[in-house]
Amino acid sequence: MKWQWGLITLFFSLSATAQNLTSLQQQLASNNPELRASIARQQAGQSQVKAQWSPFLPELSASAGYGKENTLHDKDDGYVGYLSGQWNIYRGGQDWKQKSIATQESLIADLDLEITSRRLHRELGEAYYEALLNTHFISVDSEKLQFLHNLRAMAQKKINAGLTSNVDAIELDLEESTLSAEIETHKTDLLVSKDKIKILINSDSAVQLTAQESFPRVSEADFSKSELTRNPTLRKQEALEQSSQLRRQQTQSEYLPSIDINAQYGRLVPQYEDPLKGTESRVSLLMTWTLFSGLETRFKSAAAADIEKAQGFEKAGTRLQLETQVSSLRNKARELLQLRTLLERRQTLTQKYYDLTLSEYRRGVKNSADLASATNSLFDNRTRLLEVQKELAILKLKFDELTL
Repeated sequence: MKWQWGLITLFFSLSATAQNLTSLQQQLASNNPELRASIARQQAGQSQVKAQWSPFLPELSASAGYGKENTLHDKDDGYVGYLSGQWNIYRGGQDWKQKSIATQESLIADLDLEITSRRLHRELGEAYYEALLNTHFISVDSEKLQFLHNLRAMAQKKINAGLTSNVDAIELDLEESTLSAEIETHKTDLLVSKDKIKILINSDSAVQLTAQESFPRVSEADFSKSELTRNPTLRKQEALEQSSQLRRQQTQSEYLPSIDINAQYGRLVPQYEDPLKGTESRVSLLMTWTLFSGLETRFKSAAAADIEKAQGFEKAGTRLQLETQVSSLRNKARELLQLRTLLERRQTLTQKYYDLTLSEYRRGVKNSADLASATNSLFDNRTRLLEVQKELAILKLKFDELTL
């Protein structure tokens, strides 16, 4: 009775400490270094957008020092000190274009964060389902091992009664040995998957899983979406194309003049008198037009136009690639769903076949080879069904990454 209570306590302890995918996703969102770095870049992009308001405001400064002037009528030297201000009124629309570019770059940072988040959640889901599969494999193989122990006991009774030879016992021993080796392999694979999870959630704590956790029940409706308008990768390409277009327009704005208001007040003419007592002032409205810049503007404009064209081609290629991936995932899911239906039907048949074979083995109608075949059919079907469920769950992760 004590060992039974011990098993019950162990079961509830594992169930209480076991982690599901939702809790692991929460840890990933708060602890993953790559995700946190993307969040920092997103915040930097938002600050850059706010900084682009500065060119629309006046610039104020204070200057002081020594000066010397030699003009047509006067020669002066001495101290200078004044306040100055400058306010740009027009720069060919370059400032508005730069603000729009910063907005697009901030949007790109947002989309990079979403791309990173989706990828990391998908990688976490894949590692989790791989670990869950190996957890179920260990459970199924342990159950099969118990079946073989029971068969071994029945075979030993037949051997003792002289109804069969030691061949039955040897055959079962070989099967048990092979199964024990498979369990060790699954344990190793389970540790590998858990290590991947620990890296993704950035935690040294042990990852606890239990076979009580099952794979999600995936249906064909989960793969019905085909709209890619919210796909962050495609939206990023669109933002990159828009940013390239704005950069080309900004470069072309350099052909236009710049108009500024300049004002100065204080000691403008160098004098050895106290510069704080200066009351001179100067106000000017200046238009500056660059007549020749070594063809720099022309070549920059041509380069920006080529980059804009390249971004358009990349956007078209990205859309085609994403549409192909979505279609491929949908077709693969349809095949696996059909296979899952067949395996679930076959599971009922293999269970009936095993029960009948076991009954006839006990009555001496079937031999150990027949019973071993029925046992393998039963558990192999369960194992294959688990694999299909895992593959469907991972397919849904990949599909959601593209279409949500």
